[in-house]
Amino acid sequence: MKNIPIALIVAWATGSAGLAEGPISKFDAKAPEAAYVSSAKLEDIERCLIDMEGLMPPMIFRQPDRPDAVTLLWRAGMGLSVGRVDLRRQPDGTKIVSWFGAKQVIGCAPKG
Repeated sequence: MKNIPIALIVAWATGSAGLAEGPISKFDAKAPEAAYVSSAKLEDIERCLIDMEGLMPPMIFRQPDRPDAVTLLWRAGMGLSVGRVDLRRQPDGTKIVSWFGAKQVIGCAPKG
């Protein structure tokens, strides 16, 4: 046991304890609070959610191979994730899937 690097032991302990779940994926096991299509543009919804009064700005995640998709993640102290909103461009507007207070999201992305 003396020859095993400490980093390897820490990595094994972290993975085996179930702590490898990331801050974004933890929401996948929960039902979203809202899921609908808004006629508003993805960029307008994103800007509104970033500028919401009284909240810290979210972290924004994009992937180069998915230009029509964005994930916004709100974090609290101790690195805990408190809310997530996925936005996907659709032919008729923007699809919103939210694990965040529906009232705040509907204010930026009205249904319909």
